[in-house]
Amino acid sequence: MMQREQEIDLVRKAKEGNIVAFAEIIRRYQNLVFATAFQILRDPALAEDVAQEAFVTAFQSMPALRTESSFPPWLRKITRNLALASRKEQRRFGALEEAGTLQSNPADAGPEAERMRREADAFGEEVRRIVSSLSDTLRFPVLLCHIHDLSTRDAARFLGITEGALRKRLHDGKKKLQERIVRMAEKSFQVYRLPPDFAKRCICGCRRSQAVEKRNGRKGVT
Repeated sequence: MMQREQEIDLVRKAKEGNIVAFAEIIRRYQNLVFATAFQILRDPALAEDVAQEAFVTAFQSMPALRTESSFPPWLRKITRNLALASRKEQRRFGALEEAGTLQSNPADAGPEAERMRREADAFGEEVRRIVSSLSDTLRFPVLLCHIHDLSTRDAARFLGITEGALRKRLHDGKKKLQERIVRMAEKSFQVYRLPPDFAKRCICGCRRSQAVEKRNGRKGVT
């Protein structure tokens, strides 16, 4: 409850133009904002750019936020809209480069589709490696039931064990697979973390927007 009250207080101060309060908001939400953008764009550099733009846009639009408690979904909506616009722009330029004109279905052609295929191939190869790393006792039940689609009854007969023993091995095998896949995902996403100076760069953008507003004769904020 205290943390929620603190965040509401930070949002309230940020609405008044308090840069220090907004810097703390950035630090609290930057990973969530980046993850939202990355989920749509699948490109860490583009996601970082969108995340920074989302915070600057949010800072500029804070006076329009009606209730402080609605800040998280409001920020998420800003991020999604910017990410979707960026993806649309990337697809448009990708299609132009690929065929010299807009494609009827740009999501299925060009560099983005090729990159997604490479990612899928790499992920599939890694999963196969993880499955192969299981002991024979656990690997064979997983392969028979989940890859070759045998029933537990037929798989148990084939392996010469009871169905109860087979289910136990399936449970243990799936648990080990889940643990190893999670570790693989954690390792692979290390490269997709925001740089240490991300919040600082966002604040620089916010300060520039303040300066522009003042030069345009709008009411300044402190």
